[in-house]
Amino acid sequence: MKIDAAVHFWKYEKSSAPQGIKNNKILQQHYLPEQLSPTLDRNGIGGCMAVAFVNEEVETRFLSELTKTHQLIKGVIGWTDLHGPQSIEKIKELHQYGTIKGFRIQVDENSWPTPPVMEWLKEYGYTLELDFRPQSDPRAGARFMEANPEQIFVLENAGNPATQGAPEKKWEQDVRLLASHPQIHCKVCGLLSGGLDPKSWKPADLYPYLDILLDAFGMERLLFASDWPLILVAGMYVQWKSLLEKYLEKVLQEDREKFFGENARNLYRI
Repeated sequence: MKIDAAVHFWKYEKSSAPQGIKNNKILQQHYLPEQLSPTLDRNGIGGCMAVAFVNEEVETRFLSELTKTHQLIKGVIGWTDLHGPQSIEKIKELHQYGTIKGFRIQVDENSWPTPPVMEWLKEYGYTLELDFRPQSDPRAGARFMEANPEQIFVLENAGNPATQGAPEKKWEQDVRLLASHPQIHCKVCGLLSGGLDPKSWKPADLYPYLDILLDAFGMERLLFASDWPLILVAGMYVQWKSLLEKYLEKVLQEDREKFFGENARNLYRI
């Protein structure tokens, strides 16, 4: 089974929508499993991981409820405050849904969970998914991984590179530093929403980024993901999947199977 390791769902409300959604007409509508299901079917994708788009616990609960009625959602990467006084109680409470596979954090100097919280993440087998921003310090992330060698980490959106031109040296250095720690995996998505001109980009524009990711992580730690519906800002789902299929023609069939599903199934116990 092929798995899309990162999609988002939301009910659009202008008054409460994040600024990134308000500023783009394409995103100003409901995006729910019934909109995604035909696309997954056409592209031979058997399931997806629903990832919280905003840092609100109510979204974690919303996504978890969706799993009850939509079999295409194989698990949820949620959000809750992992460094607050009630973090452990929240983790235990959310664990009752049974479909949560991990939590995401937006990385800054104050975002790292405490050791007791990390123990509970490991107890439940949850991944910790890292959303790095331009102001994030990857060295802090590397130190945190060194202090938690048994925890599984995932790098979201390939580290959020700006993709208007050639890969920036800082992004490459940051990615290679993080990838030097064997317990971190990487979701290969977000490249289409990194500033590409939707009318003029070409697949070859992104090959240098994929070269770096493949060299840094290897096929064992890369996960196919679309970042739908954000991908629609610069292209279509089939364009992204076809681009990756073409790029990966050079690797073994067994490695392509790992990338498009096996790695995700193992990581999230699907």
